[in-house]
Amino acid sequence: MSKSVFGEIAIPVGSQFLSEFDRVPYGCKKVSVDVPHNKITGPVADLTRNLYFTRRVAEDMMHTPKMDPKVRHYAADTANYAHDLEFFARQLGLAFKMPTGVYAPYLPLDMDAMPDPALIASLFAVSAAPGNIPRPGSFL
Repeated sequence: MSKSVFGEIAIPVGSQFLSEFDRVPYGCKKVSVDVPHNKITGPVADLTRNLYFTRRVAEDMMHTPKMDPKVRHYAADTANYAHDLEFFARQLGLAFKMPTGVYAPYLPLDMDAMPDPALIASLFAVSAAPGNIPRPGSFL
């Protein structure tokens, strides 16, 4: 058989877990080191953000002149529906007293997904060290 024949053969081998844990704990007692999210406010923030992007894309499709009229019609329906759901999700964020962004589109934020403030402060301190400040006229 030639090499081209071997390149097209798929051999099903199956899959299985090699250990009983999803992740092997290296040096710590916890198996998972994921960021802990609030079980309610995290999905509300994700839902609001996804509905915002859905509405924006649907509005862009709705206002594209070269788009098929039927697609533009369905894009308008999707934009209206996403707008209503986005409004409801924003109201849920306000009801849960979630923080909102300071810049537009002012979406509710999942604060558990934010990095530790001490980490941000240490990164800022390193970047603001006198050796890292660019000299006037330098473009680095």
